[in-house]
Amino acid sequence: MADSIVPFVRGMKVGLGYSRLTGQPSPSPSIVGPSISAIEGAKGQFVTSDCRIIEDVETLHKAIGVTAEAGGAYMGFSGSAKVDYMNSLDFSRFSIYVLVKVSVRNAFETIDSPVFSTDAEELLKLKSDVRFHQRFGDCFIAGIQKGGEYFAIYQVSSTQRSETETTATDVRAAFGNPVAGANLHTKIETAVTNSNSHLEVNVFVFRQGTVARADLSLEDIMATAREFPVSVSADNAFPFEVLLQPYEGLKNPVDGFDFLQIQQQQDVLADLAKKRFQFLTLRDDYSYIMKHTDEFQKRDGSPVVLEELKKAHGQVVEAINTMQREASACSRNAAQCAFTPFDVGAFDVPVLAAAPLDALAGRGLNIARQDPLAMAIRNALPPGLTQRGFDLCWAVSEGQTAPGPGKQRFHDELPTSEERRGFEIALPFILERNRHLKEARAGAAVALANPVVQKARSAESAGMFTLGFDIATGIFGDPAQGAHGNTADGPGAQKIRDDLSGDARRGFDVARKLNLGPPPLRNRP
Repeated sequence: MADSIVPFVRGMKVGLGYSRLTGQPSPSPSIVGPSISAIEGAKGQFVTSDCRIIEDVETLHKAIGVTAEAGGAYMGFSGSAKVDYMNSLDFSRFSIYVLVKVSVRNAFETIDSPVFSTDAEELLKLKSDVRFHQRFGDCFIAGIQKGGEYFAIYQVSSTQRSETETTATDVRAAFGNPVAGANLHTKIETAVTNSNSHLEVNVFVFRQGTVARADLSLEDIMATAREFPVSVSADNAFPFEVLLQPYEGLKNPVDGFDFLQIQQQQDVLADLAKKRFQFLTLRDDYSYIMKHTDEFQKRDGSPVVLEELKKAHGQVVEAINTMQREASACSRNAAQCAFTPFDVGAFDVPVLAAAPLDALAGRGLNIARQDPLAMAIRNALPPGLTQRGFDLCWAVSEGQTAPGPGKQRFHDELPTSEERRGFEIALPFILERNRHLKEARAGAAVALANPVVQKARSAESAGMFTLGFDIATGIFGDPAQGAHGNTADGPGAQKIRDDLSGDARRGFDVARKLNLGPPPLRNRP
């Protein structure tokens, strides 16, 4: 195994053995050394802060630091404070998370010149691989990271994806922006009050192993984040990560000693953990649907039945409990490890009822109407379901600049192939447009003012080519007509071009050549 970093769990000390299967340290040292020290001259603090939107459970766990390398913590049976923190959240697909994270790292302390302890060496000489693993695990704690971590997670939930994404975007925009931050609390309260799709915003805070659910303003959260590095300096530092190293790298009194192999157990545990994430989401999906049955229907269009929902929810919970039992047994005994056929696809989960989707499509159409090019693309699509899918994409992607699992799930759950096709046509246009909105609008304005540009722009049907053409015209076009007026290509323009997809890039190239010439378009008679 390679070196790895896992979250600190109570009882951990440098020199103790560690089992990646159970996520627990050994009670006695497997390794000793003359001293524990930090790197010479590295006694300051390294502080990082970040704020980002996360749309799926597995990514959220990894961002917090609960990963497969954390062993038992990955399955939730190691007593990790981070796992307790994560379990306080709702993992339904109707939620989006905004993670505010501050990490403070003081000097990293490691054991010097490590060797096996007397007890460990005796077991090695006896060639007792099973007993060695029972006592000291499969690796040892070589170092400890002190400092501290602070997390605040805004969990935004709603039956309308566009509403959750808009609110999450507002939270992220307020990070590091005092003006936006001052208005965020009021903005969220207004959105919740005016919502007709059960918008909820909850805040969960983790600080040095403490979990709290609170109604905190972003100002409170950021004030704590700013003060946090001072609060965990010097003697107040908190151990929050440890370095694990394999025993194979140490001098062994018995050449050829074969440490117990645990790869099969790790593979089974990783598979169970992945399925557990899926079933946690499914469990919370059912819980959410049971609270808002009027918003959902069966896939055949018939009404949902509460008793059926309760039964399915119970089956999901039992599956999660079975996974926990199987993982626990596997972590103790390789003979108990087997891949199991848990599958979320076996559950017929209700979908949003037609009425909420109709309202969402109407909202998307109103957004698309603000962009003439978007409406030109829409009007070229077959009327009916394909245009409806186009509209729905605008509703759930408003202001977005990147694809994500939330939008993908929404697409996959659309009831017809025509709606999914309309969604697929709209999505790349929306995302690329939003990433370069200023340039696209400027280029479209130039085309309206310049017949030569308009003619070249209309050489192909409205679509991604047109978008790329507008973006390049916004960069290289005549500044007197609203463009930036760049007179030569450069790294900034090239970066924008590289960010575009195929047809948009082709449109970009045509407009760049038209505007730059030779001769430059603005210099022609």
